[in-house]
Amino acid sequence: MLLAPTRFDLWFTAQLAQFLGRHPLFDLGVQSAIYHNMLGGFWYAAALFVLWLRGGQAGNEATRRRVLTILLGSLIAILLMLVAQALVVWPPPIHHPSVSGLYPRYIYTNPEGSSFPSQSVTLYASLAAGVLSLHRMAGWFLWVGVVILVGLPRIYVGGHYPSDVFGGIILGVAGYATARYLLESRLAVQLERVFVGKPWLRVAGEVIVFAWILQVAIEFRELVWLRNCLRFLLTGHYPKGL
Repeated sequence: MLLAPTRFDLWFTAQLAQFLGRHPLFDLGVQSAIYHNMLGGFWYAAALFVLWLRGGQAGNEATRRRVLTILLGSLIAILLMLVAQALVVWPPPIHHPSVSGLYPRYIYTNPEGSSFPSQSVTLYASLAAGVLSLHRMAGWFLWVGVVILVGLPRIYVGGHYPSDVFGGIILGVAGYATARYLLESRLAVQLERVFVGKPWLRVAGEVIVFAWILQVAIEFRELVWLRNCLRFLLTGHYPKGL
């Protein structure tokens, strides 16, 4: 469904874009930090890793179960995001006729055809909601990061509108809430039994959790690469810019 960003989206984006070009090195630094996951993935993966280690200690089984729930919530959030991407399509600011002229040439052009919702915000909002249920201070730090470290920089460089960020927050919270209230007492409990089973099963479970946290840190870029490679093998088409 082809839609259009709101007037507020275009106005806010234009106001923020006016700061571009004043300090090109800063602008490029923001883009580099986004690409290398220092404005997002690293902090959220680190929080998950610390909580997972805590959950492995005797008497902290509830923490381990909640981390598994958070991982399930992130998966549901990603699925919701894919549905939203199919329903709402609009070009990112750097490609929108009304504001594209505000972006200097050195700003990297996002090859994606649509910017709704923000994939990063969707993922990290689901994680922030889950971490908040385990550690209030860390959770609020991650929630502030969703807006300041994840959403705002991506708007600044022309990748998203405020609506993309807001939509990502809603989908992220919905993903975690679904896992927390519908799956934790069933699926998460079943998954937790893996870590009290046979040694080889525990090792396999730990590797899977490690791989998932690693993908969180890099925004699932490796999984996207594998998906695109599979698409190329099946169709002979590989997405441009990826």
